[in-house]
Amino acid sequence: MLETILKDEEVKAIINNVNNVIIVNNCGCHGMGHITRVMNYVKTILVGIGCDEHTIELGQISAYLHDIGAVMGKQGHAERSADFTLMYLKKIGMPDEDIHIIEHAIRNHSGGTNLESVVGASLTFADKIDMGRERMMRFIDGIPYHDNVKHILKVDLNVDNDNITVNIITDGSFDYSCLKDHSKVVIKPTEMSKYLNRNCIFQIDGKEIDLYSIVTEKNKQL
Repeated sequence: MLETILKDEEVKAIINNVNNVIIVNNCGCHGMGHITRVMNYVKTILVGIGCDEHTIELGQISAYLHDIGAVMGKQGHAERSADFTLMYLKKIGMPDEDIHIIEHAIRNHSGGTNLESVVGASLTFADKIDMGRERMMRFIDGIPYHDNVKHILKVDLNVDNDNITVNIITDGSFDYSCLKDHSKVVIKPTEMSKYLNRNCIFQIDGKEIDLYSIVTEKNKQL
């Protein structure tokens, strides 16, 4: 089913047009670059926790379609993406039980507060850790996160029997304190990893950093 969806030129055209729509009021890429990275992260997570091929395929499909509703703007895009996915997957004949898993994962991916499956947890995790400079379509000067995210070259992911390790690769000039003002990229993966029965470890250029304590301490002070 995944290959069929990937070959659908109408779906591909919608995804390719997403960034053209949201660039006027948003700085984060929701188009094919972001989609590809999230698909790769989801696959890494689901393979790493020992899922079967069918579950991995459901995760890949959810990642591919999770932001398609952003073609009408970022606000409310998770709900629109889920609604589109529900209708589309019914049209192409996917079984109802599989549709439910994918649709729920997409509808929940922004907040990650109503988990029902490893597919949903892996999608929320993957979506939040895509924070490198390739994610940004433009930068706003004077905002600490924007001033620093351009120094993130890529984010690597590794999964073993105990941990999910997020390694943020930088050019050496990244100030991770900026994440205090963008805490969801740390808090949500940490929450999702618990659902996946793993610890979440953050590294900066291979060095372990307790980013969760750093961002939650900021929240306590607010």
